[in-house]
Amino acid sequence: MKIITLTTDFGLHDYSVAAVKGALYSKCPDATIVDISHFISPFNILETFYILQNSYIHFPEGSIHIIGVDTERSVSKKHLLMSLNGHYFIGADNGIFHLLSENYTNVALYEFNTQPPTPLFSTLYSFTSIAEQICKNTPLNQIGTPIEKCNPVSYFRPEVSTDEAFIHGIIIYIDHYGNAVSNISRSLFEETRKGRKFEVIFNLYSFKKVYNSYSEMNDDGNMMILFNELNFLQCSIYKSDTRSVGGASSLLGINCLDRVIVQFK
Repeated sequence: MKIITLTTDFGLHDYSVAAVKGALYSKCPDATIVDISHFISPFNILETFYILQNSYIHFPEGSIHIIGVDTERSVSKKHLLMSLNGHYFIGADNGIFHLLSENYTNVALYEFNTQPPTPLFSTLYSFTSIAEQICKNTPLNQIGTPIEKCNPVSYFRPEVSTDEAFIHGIIIYIDHYGNAVSNISRSLFEETRKGRKFEVIFNLYSFKKVYNSYSEMNDDGNMMILFNELNFLQCSIYKSDTRSVGGASSLLGINCLDRVIVQFK
């Protein structure tokens, strides 16, 4: 039995998710289909990476992950199948494969081109066919042509100044609670800090203390920064509720791709 996951920006209002699931059950009747998310912001590769990277590692090896975000095929954006850490990923070469694989060496990439070409709904007509072939244990080099590299992206990495006085990062994700998650990892922060004092700026709001947990902040509605469970620096409002008082994103005006600055003193 294969597990097939779906990560898309389709939402649930339209027929898209149901059509993809129907096609998968027709082609792979013994598979178990799991929704990772269908509420990725449209065409947002950073958000796709953050959610998929931190989800797929909890699935068993052999799982197939279909990525239905920014999938239209073009000369520069081909359709790829990637084998990584015992998992299979199917999607478009829009930067997501580079982000998922850049820290690993056990990566195999294959370009595929299903016939007839389906530029408008590749996830339904192309990606499900590739998943079917994997479920049938077709060798990957018969599904696609091996390639060496995928399209790189550079905007995900935070930048450290040459004198190590600053880290410049960006917001990569706004979660359900309105927490604003940056791309600055705990390891980079501590390696650059070297025990020095610091000031962190999220959209003109200054922070000079990193909390170890939410419970250290006793007052509801107070601003705080901490390293989340994935060890990324994030800005939060203690016990925020986006449906009523709001979260860090709405209350502090923080959006995806906004700059985050850490200064060491």
